[in-house]
Amino acid sequence: MRTLPRSASRRGSGILEVLISMSILALAAVGAVMGMVAATRDVKDGQVLQGRRMLLEARVQRLWLASKADLAAQAVTRPALFPPDLALGTAPWTLDPSAPVAGDVGTGAYFRVRPTGQVEPALDVPAGTPCTAATPDSVLPRDVYCREILVTQGLPKDLSPAAQALVPAGALPFTFWTRAYRKNDSPERAIVHSEVFVL
Repeated sequence: MRTLPRSASRRGSGILEVLISMSILALAAVGAVMGMVAATRDVKDGQVLQGRRMLLEARVQRLWLASKADLAAQAVTRPALFPPDLALGTAPWTLDPSAPVAGDVGTGAYFRVRPTGQVEPALDVPAGTPCTAATPDSVLPRDVYCREILVTQGLPKDLSPAAQALVPAGALPFTFWTRAYRKNDSPERAIVHSEVFVL
């Protein structure tokens, strides 16, 4: 049987080492590219999240200037299920009934949040359009966010007896809830904000 000279066997192992090194380098390059893609996505998501949060806070800021007695009159009994956990687009949540004003994100029910975080009212969506999967994209495009509101009697959650003692006698607290989401979102993807007012 003929054996290979030592130099030939060394040459073969050198090629194998180069292939292994190139494979490791390729994996590292793919990992670096994936990391950059994830970081870019996180930055974009953060800008959009900031815009969605602004939708909720802008609506509440308008309420600080409004009559709280009128708002309290709209309050319903708090549902048995915690309000943010209720299905999107279902009662007692309602689409924001305020008339949309161009340039004012504190009014209206439909909005677009640009990748830069800029928020603008979606004035092309007809008022009262349900924000559900059944609504065609031609009526409610997928990039449109919907804002729902809910006013409940009492505080967001029941208080312990010790904490309940801190609420002044005769006080009438009510909670104003807002949430923003796109059609086909789950309740977990919706952004929810609550504000307590006391009469």
